[in-house]
Amino acid sequence: MKTIKLRGILAAVSGTLLISAGSTAMADSTTDLLNALVAKGVLTEEEAAPLMKGHEVENQKKNSEIKATFKDGIVFESGDKAFQMSINGRVQLDYRDYGKSDSQNLDQLDVRRAYLTVKGKIYNDYDFNITGDWAQGQTKDGNDTSQLDQAYFGINWWHQARFRFGQLDMPFGLEHLTSDLFIDFQERGLTENLVPGKERGAMIHGDPFKGVYYGLAVSTGRGKNVSNKDKQVEGVDVIGRLSANLAAMMGSTSDAVYHVGVDFSHGYLSQNQTTGSGAAIAAGNFKAVGGTTEARGVAFFAPNAFSAALTTEEVERTRYGLEGAVAYGPFKVQGEWMRHNYEGNASTAVNGQTTFDKDIDAWYIAGAWMVTGESIASTYKDGLWGRLKPKSNFNPTGPGMGGVLLSLRYSELDASDFGLNKGPGSIQTAGRYVFNGVTYTPPSGAHAWTASAQWLLTPNTRLIANYVETRFEDGNFKVTNDAGTTVGASDKERAFTVRAQFDF
Repeated sequence: MKTIKLRGILAAVSGTLLISAGSTAMADSTTDLLNALVAKGVLTEEEAAPLMKGHEVENQKKNSEIKATFKDGIVFESGDKAFQMSINGRVQLDYRDYGKSDSQNLDQLDVRRAYLTVKGKIYNDYDFNITGDWAQGQTKDGNDTSQLDQAYFGINWWHQARFRFGQLDMPFGLEHLTSDLFIDFQERGLTENLVPGKERGAMIHGDPFKGVYYGLAVSTGRGKNVSNKDKQVEGVDVIGRLSANLAAMMGSTSDAVYHVGVDFSHGYLSQNQTTGSGAAIAAGNFKAVGGTTEARGVAFFAPNAFSAALTTEEVERTRYGLEGAVAYGPFKVQGEWMRHNYEGNASTAVNGQTTFDKDIDAWYIAGAWMVTGESIASTYKDGLWGRLKPKSNFNPTGPGMGGVLLSLRYSELDASDFGLNKGPGSIQTAGRYVFNGVTYTPPSGAHAWTASAQWLLTPNTRLIANYVETRFEDGNFKVTNDAGTTVGASDKERAFTVRAQFDF
């Protein structure tokens, strides 16, 4: 009787210890311990069986439990961390005040972005992202409607080669691929006019070596929410980016980043692109990319169509990019250069030219300083900059001032190959205008200075103020009133802009 009681006590104690340890011990380890106790005669098989079953039930229960937490979004996660889903969003409210004597005289209060995202992962090998944009949608009956921003799923078997399929950001450009939540200015530089952006396609990407990250994609080449419906040109755009952090490759600490990168894109575009219903887009609709100011005031460069008909029925478009950045602690210097090249043949001569080979160039150089001392370099990962977190969040009733970021940028866009009467696609005489007896030509380029101050109240809340001065090159911009009447001409745009931003 004493032996049976002793075994009973040992069984109870062992069971309690093993089950309580189940939350941290692996199931196989627990089974091994129980088998060892049976082998040593401490427990019989009959006494061990319910303990094993109890542990398995407890372990399954914990693994199946769904927990909700907040970490840069509302996150739902299973106990075994095999399943995770989060709900994220962002809101950016902008106000833009333009100089009344300059090219744009319409002040704006604008919801710049209003995103809602559902994303997650399954078994750590598969993930997905679905993002809707409620601010930049298509216009219907005078009202903005929501549209799809991103929608993709990924296969992540190897960190050296991961896959994405759907509508996603193409791998091109350091500033562009860095989230708009984390960039150093309210808007990106003039180079933003030349990046592919989000398109429908597939991508392979990864980090095969320490400090090295790449992306290689194929896409429609038509932009966001547009499928390839060409009847003549059936190819895809090939877009790629390769970046490296030389500091990481040399074994430096996370407080330093020496970033270099190259970008490339190639594809063919056709004037025979059709709408979703299959109807052909109006002849002559295909143009080179245009240019919009950093303050989102005016589209200062708007080239004409290459030709009403192209003898080859296609235009070859090649895009290049170079990236460079150095960051040490709270300081960063960053720059990029990009080029678009268009080649083709027009069916009829324009200004004596039928064959064209034209470039559009853009570049910027920028510096940033985290005045409150937070490390910019520590946010770098996979070739991009991430979220800055203040050392102390702003507290209106006590200590804590948040973080302060100051930045300055100079940028240029040169489309002089598309200047007045320079062949297919260029600004033609029809694009000129007269004001007070003087004939003006629309510009074919611009350069801009942007000064920025950001106050990070929390990691998820920012207040931003920018001053942007843009000067147009090789021409002037036409100023019109609400009725469309020309009321002046200007060679510059000056703007003061502010943003209130929150994300979760």
